[in-house]
Amino acid sequence: MEIRKTSHARYELWYHLAFSTKYRKKVFNDEKTRRDTKELFREIAEYYDLEVGQVEVLPDHVHLTITAPPRIAPAEAVAILKSVSTKLLLKRYRWLRNLYWGKEVWSGGYFVRSIGSGLTKEAIEKYIKEQSEEK
Repeated sequence: MEIRKTSHARYELWYHLAFSTKYRKKVFNDEKTRRDTKELFREIAEYYDLEVGQVEVLPDHVHLTITAPPRIAPAEAVAILKSVSTKLLLKRYRWLRNLYWGKEVWSGGYFVRSIGSGLTKEAIEKYIKEQSEEK
């Protein structure tokens, strides 16, 4: 992982995201659809100043690692990825419209976890505690 920069910040913010298809329908069964969906997430991310590390599309859910500048909250990144991918998936795969007539491919919830290179919650808490101790 590398330190990225904007005009006013330096950052290294990586997130593990996971979200499932609405009703946990297994819509990503064939390899071509999974491969196209992975590429679709990369294209969306690039357009919105996000970067996708690893992405795995399973039949009824998706796992991604992404980095985002500090101005984009994790919830906003998820909203971007889910809403734009829904629009593009429904346009590209017309058969999805029969399964999701309400025009929502993804369920409402998601999982997010911040990740770092060898840095644990315990290590951060220890560092913070040590900062307040007089030496």
